[in-house]
Amino acid sequence: MSFYGKKCRIDGLPCGLVMRGVVNGQYQLIFEREYAVLEQIEAIHWRRPNIEGDCGPLPRGWGFEVKDIQYQSYNRSYMVTVQALEQYLGDVTGYQAQIEAAQAEAEAAQAETERLRQRAELLEAQAAEADETVIALY
Repeated sequence: MSFYGKKCRIDGLPCGLVMRGVVNGQYQLIFEREYAVLEQIEAIHWRRPNIEGDCGPLPRGWGFEVKDIQYQSYNRSYMVTVQALEQYLGDVTGYQAQIEAAQAEAEAAQAETERLRQRAELLEAQAAEADETVIALY
């Protein structure tokens, strides 16, 4: 008989309940003994687990470190305490290409600005020379 249900799966293993821990980034997960044994819980790839279903506050795409595993005989379950390590952002090569393109555009705009500044200085010098010529002719 299940106390918690099986709405959440972590690396394919049914997890009955997910709760926030007392420390920031810490979570407590309950695995019922009839669906999971200690060896299966320890075999979960906690650095980047595959989280399926309604796992409540447990963030998807994050890596975790197991802090503690306790067996609770009164409800025949394992309570696993995990600490969030890092957030996995996935494949960011597309964003890197966008950043490189934006940097290239910024460099081109700076070069164009410098070219226009030099052109303005040249035109100012020519205008000053023209003024002197007009004054001299007048």
